Amino acid sequence: MGETLRRGRERVPGMCIKCKVTKPSVTIRQSLYCKECFIKTSIVKFRTGQSRLRKDTPHLQTKALVAFSGGATSSAMLKLVVDHQNSVRKDVDSTPAYTGIVIGHIDETCLFPEAPEEEIRAISGESGLLYKTVGVEEVFTLAGGRRTALIEIVQASIAPGAERDQFCARLVRPASSASHKEYLKALFSSLGSTTDREAMLDVIKRFLILQLARETGCGVVLMGDSGTRIATKTVALTSRGRGFSLPIEVAAKSQWFGDVSVWRPMRDFVAKEIVFFNYWTGQRSAVVPTFTTGEARLGSIDRLAEAFIAELDQDFSSTVPTVCRTMQKLEPHDEALSALPCLICGMPADDNAQAWRNRLTISSNDAEDGSIRSSPSATLPESSLLASDNTSSLLEIARAVCYACQSLLHHASPGMVLPEFCVERLGAQDVSGRSAQGTTGAQRETLRKQIDEFLLKDEDGACDNSAVY
Repeated sequence: MGETLRRGRERVPGMCIKCKVTKPSVTIRQSLYCKECFIKTSIVKFRTGQSRLRKDTPHLQTKALVAFSGGATSSAMLKLVVDHQNSVRKDVDSTPAYTGIVIGHIDETCLFPEAPEEEIRAISGESGLLYKTVGVEEVFTLAGGRRTALIEIVQASIAPGAERDQFCARLVRPASSASHKEYLKALFSSLGSTTDREAMLDVIKRFLILQLARETGCGVVLMGDSGTRIATKTVALTSRGRGFSLPIEVAAKSQWFGDVSVWRPMRDFVAKEIVFFNYWTGQRSAVVPTFTTGEARLGSIDRLAEAFIAELDQDFSSTVPTVCRTMQKLEPHDEALSALPCLICGMPADDNAQAWRNRLTISSNDAEDGSIRSSPSATLPESSLLASDNTSSLLEIARAVCYACQSLLHHASPGMVLPEFCVERLGAQDVSGRSAQGTTGAQRETLRKQIDEFLLKDEDGACDNSAVY
């Protein structure tokens, strides 16, 4: 009998690693699975990951918003979440993972007219859940249709050896005749590279998803970042200078966004697993266009990082799991958790970023004799997107911008206009409970006074910080 049990636990060569009686249909990281065992293993893996995310909050009862792009990973996540929720409901002794589930989608047809929005809506409709969508251009309008002010970048210059780079900006009134689409297209046309456009789009989509979560009463946002995507983001974000906020941006669970927690339950799945899961379960997905669709691997930093991880994973199947396990061990630095949010991306803005940049920056502004030539102030034509009485005093916003977003501003065209949430973040910095000390704090206080008249106020006169993230 003992010999029989030992043989039953042994791996049978050429057979499924789970049932050991069926010929395998797929190989995942040198392990063989038949179709049925692969699907069951995927379901168990997802539910185990969900339990792990809820470990610190076992009694959490809240609605969840599924961030649904229509791509393969978010489609697989949607099916797994719905099936888990429905299976728990059938068990009278179990409590559903969430009190409700809402699908949140960002419509990108303003930037990509070929985006398959109808197909995405049809896929989400098959789940029977509430479907909420918002156009990416709506980032230029805060909740309730309110319009306050926009930040216009007047000049960005690099001066090696100087105390810090210069980012001159001014507050402008949006013209009532200009549409949100015009503002959005002008913003992306002002950015200097495809990498910057991808970074800005990620910032806008994250802001809108969090807004949808708050509007629908969801305390948790489920992001569809697979392990392959996490590995790619790790390389790309590090290359773009986001190491300070990296543990927050790729964490399995992030509480950085205040009242909304961001979870990534698909981080244990590699891209190959997701493709086979969708195919064998009949879960449809859409092809979502991006700025680098159809371009070569050098189209952007993100595209290059994606190609690098994919090629490395072909020869070394443990690449993605190793990167993800390593990232799980990283924790945000205490300085990052207490830092003020960057006015553009909302991630921690390191006060020491400028000192690091000064040690690395080589500028074309250096004269042959070693002196530093400052860039002349840009003369901006009056734009039809801005109201005639749009000018306030110039603002120095360098200390309110993180290292990566400083690089973004340096490559942007003068006259770039940032969304309204940047003004809200700028005004909320010294009332957020994480105010800086000393000279930096005094400078931020001065900056706050300059923009005070442009901030939204509630009935009691207090600043409305609902749009900080």
